Order: sequence, then C-alpha cells, then structure tokens
Amino acid sequence: MRDARRFLPPAILLALLVAYAVLVPLLAGPTSVDFGAALRPPSLAHPFGTDHSGHDLFVRVAQGLRVSLVVALGCAAVAVAVGVTVGAVAAARGGLVDAAVMRATDGVNALPHLLLGIVVVAFFPGSLVAIMASIAVTHWPQVARVVRAEMLAVRSSAYVDAAYLAGATRRQVAREHLVPAASPQALVALVMLVPHAVWHEATLSFLGLGLPPDRASLGTLLEIARGDVLTGAWWTLAFPAGVLVLTTLAVSGVARAARQPVERRERASGPLSGPGGRRTPAHRPTATADDAPVVRVRGLTLRLPAGGRWVHAATDVDLTLRAGEITALVGEAGCGKSVLASALCGLLPPGTRATGSVRVAGDELLGAPERRWRDLRGRVVGLSMQSAAASFTPVRTVGAQLAETLAALGAASEDPESTVPDLLARVGLRPDDGDRYPHELSGGMAQRAALAAALAGDPAVLLADEPTAGLDPELAAQVLGLLREVADAGAAVLLVTHDLQALETSGVADRLAVMYAGRVVEEGGADGVLRAPRHDYTAALLGALPSRGLVPVPGTPPELTDLDPATSFADRLGAAGQAAHVVEEGVPDGARR
Repeated sequence: MRDARRFLPPAILLALLVAYAVLVPLLAGPTSVDFGAALRPPSLAHPFGTDHSGHDLFVRVAQGLRVSLVVALGCAAVAVAVGVTVGAVAAARGGLVDAAVMRATDGVNALPHLLLGIVVVAFFPGSLVAIMASIAVTHWPQVARVVRAEMLAVRSSAYVDAAYLAGATRRQVAREHLVPAASPQALVALVMLVPHAVWHEATLSFLGLGLPPDRASLGTLLEIARGDVLTGAWWTLAFPAGVLVLTTLAVSGVARAARQPVERRERASGPLSGPGGRRTPAHRPTATADDAPVVRVRGLTLRLPAGGRWVHAATDVDLTLRAGEITALVGEAGCGKSVLASALCGLLPPGTRATGSVRVAGDELLGAPERRWRDLRGRVVGLSMQSAAASFTPVRTVGAQLAETLAALGAASEDPESTVPDLLARVGLRPDDGDRYPHELSGGMAQRAALAAALAGDPAVLLADEPTAGLDPELAAQVLGLLREVADAGAAVLLVTHDLQALETSGVADRLAVMYAGRVVEEGGADGVLRAPRHDYTAALLGALPSRGLVPVPGTPPELTDLDPATSFADRLGAAGQAAHVVEEGVPDGARR
C-alpha cells in the first residue's frame, strides 16, 4: 500500500505528460509560420503563448516533449543493453577478462560526459543517430558496474554451484541465471537513465548541437528562447523549461518507486536462480560389493589460498566409497568435511593446491579440466548441498527447476518416465509439491527437493552435505531413510554430517570416517566405530551425545589456516587424565586407544 501511494502521483503525472506529447500534436494537425501572431503572451487561444515564428507554444512544446522522450528512451535502451552485455561478460568470465573489461569501463566513465557528447555530435551535426550514440556511450558504464556487482553476488551463490554441478557452461549460467538475476536492476536503470538522457539531449540542443528547428526537442526550444527572453517574451522559456522539469520529476519519481521493491527483495531473498545447463550424457558405472570402489581417494592433500596464507583443508586423506554403501564422514564444523566433498565433484576454489589421487569410476580426476568434470557431474557424481533452500531460486517453482535439471541432464529424453512427478515421488514428495516455491516448503521438504535435484541424473555417487542440519529427529530419520534407499538401489553415498546421534539412532551408515583438523583419524565399519572407537577424538564426540552422558568435547577445534602439521587432538585434551576421563565417561571400557 505504501509503495502504491508513492508510485501513484509520479505515475499519474508521467501519464498526463505522455498523453500531452502524443495527443496534442495529433489533434492540432500541421502547423505553419504566422509572423503576424509572433510572440503573443499566454491567452485562452494560446495557453502557452506563441514563439517568434507565430507557432502555438502549447503544440510546439508537446512536439518537443515527444521528440525528447523518444530520444531519451532510445538512448537509455541502448545504454542499458551495452551495460548489461559488458557487465555480464565481466561477471561470467571473471579473472583477466573481468579486470580488463572493468578497467576499460572505468576509463570511459572517467571521461567528461558532456565533452565527449559534444565531440561525437560535432562530427555529425543535426544527426539523431549521432545524438543518441553520444548519450548512450557516456551512460552505459554505470549500468555495467551495477549489473556486474549483482551478477558477482549471484555467481557466488549455492544455486550457481548447483548449476555448474549439473554441467552448465559459463554461457548457460550467464543466460539462465546471471542475466535474469540482474534484470530487475537493469529495468530500474533504464527508467533512471531517461531523465539523464532528457537533460543531456536538452543541453546539446541548447548549445546548438542538437536537432534542427523543424524537429525541435525541448532543448531546441530552450535554445531558440534565449533571444526571445531578452525582448520580454518570458513564456518562450518558462513553459518548455517547466515541462522539462516536470518530466524529470515524474520519471525520477517512478524510478525511485520501482527501485524500492527491488532493493527490499534483494535484502530479503538474496541472489536468485537454480540448477540447470546442458551436458553430455555420461554412463553410470555399475558395481557390486566385490567390484572396485566407485570412489577411491588416496593421500589427498588440499591447501586453499587465503590472502597469502593457506588453509589446510585436507591432509593425506584416504577414503573409499563402494556401491550400495553409505559412508558417513563426521567431525566438528570446520574440520574440512565439506571441502573434501567438493573435491569429489570438482568444485574446489581457484588457486587450490591439490596432491594425491581421486579416482571416480576408475578414472583419475584430481586436476582434471572443467570440461571433464562437466561430463561427470549430475550423471556420475551428484551433490546435495548443505543449504537445501539456497539450491533453488525463490522466483520459480521447484517443479520448474527440477524439469530444467532433467532436461539439462538428458534424463527426460533418455527415459520418458523420468518426469518431475516421478522424481518427487522418489523422494517422498507429492506431485503438487512441485507447484510450490522454495519458501513454501518446510525444512524437510526442501531437503527432499534438493535430493531430488541431485538424483535427477541417477548418479552412481551421491554426496549429501549435512542433509539433516536444522531438522528435528523425526525429519532427520526420514531423510536418512531416503539415503538408505538410494544406497540400496546401487549408489555409493557419502553422508557428510556432524549429527552422530542421528547416525547412531538410525543405523543407516555402513562405514564411518572421523575427520579432525583436515585428517581422517579413524575409519571402519559404522557399528564397530560406534561401539568401540579407537581414537580419543571419536570417543570424545560420542561422549558428547545425550545418550552417552553429554560430556562436552574439551577445548575448541584448531584453526586450519597455516595449521601446524604436528597438531593433534591430544593438544586439546591437555593432561592425560582428562583424556582418560573423557573416554571412560563417553564410551565402553573397550573403547580406549
């Protein structure tokens, strides 16, 4: 309601001005020079008076306003188109392309706008195209900067990672996600550029560099009125200037009213969009319990750049994922679990130093090019991201986004029965749930929808990053049961979680790996690790469970940035007596290391 009250007055004023510019010249018909009626003051016959050629200024100003609006809209449209294109290229490509494009943009923006416009128009005096080009070339840099900033925020969002995970190229991400996300800002920029373009054109015309008198704009009328004012004909300047000011106020008011909902939506929802992009179908490997593992990680060491320092996200990690099994990777927040999962689908940050081996379906993929990973993501390796709701754009229904994912993976064409309702039913959702927007789903439903997107290509490996985070025990048990069904269907599942209580209660995991400070400190059969842990850290984690005495884990996790290689859990325990106390209170007697 408040937005409507703010929008209505300038919108009404703008509508009246547009109607004036369109209807009055049509109703008045052709006008001719009448020196006998020159410079007459305002009257009932001539509400705005006449100019020195005897033209009715009421008609003449309407004609000038129409020309100014057409020129301004054309200039604004061209400037926005160029700005969106430049901003999209810079944001989508990044790196050296982004730096080069933005430095060129800064160079254009540093030039005096009016001076550059005068130079352009001076080569083509009286040319409408030259006037529009001179205005557009000086106004696109602002649009490019706004669009680039918006797209960069979107590019770093979880749903864009989901798009790349589904095999989307940079061009597809830009077309399907970055440009739609920046469209509201571009439309607002279009409206806000109109008054700037009106004044720019008026200034050029006032300086005698604009359109000829037979195609007069408001600026041309003001230029002609300079001499008439000296003879006392104030109306020749007052009415064109008044209409110019009213037009500026009306368009600026509409632009401000249109911008406020966009800003509120950005603050409330953040960046937009969802998974997508076409890909080359990959063949899913088949395996049994006796076959080679689907995923085999050996000696994996990951160092992530952090402002001249290095984050020791993983150190000498060994991990094996087999078809039909759920391997749970547990540990406190910040120990490197999610980074390890990202390494298994080729989503490591730029500049990461990686050594060791990551074999997926028998192929060595550590250091593989992005094109190779795009052939595997979604069909061989699927990822359910930690924030389920962030995997979907809030402005499209879940079903529409799942349909896009199915089409991108080629699932719909390969198997006509792989429809959105079938996919929703596979994760325990109703067909009509696909008609809902992400914010209309509960936490458990959003997590199921994210799993549906990860399963759209029937991957051989499913990486589930914290799928039970924020869920109550009943919903967590349902999600874990769903992962068990996926594993029983033949997939290898890596379950990244810190919810040991849910693992112990549900018993869904086949194997359990415990991670501390970037290292896997213990791995084995889930039942054996839960009953008799061999490592003090595992014992401390179990001892912190409500069912095991609720004994807090001593100390705090170490900072992984420039981590000392000799760091161990014993550093947190301090005295040996404290370690023994933790083990005795948290686990059975046979659990001691």
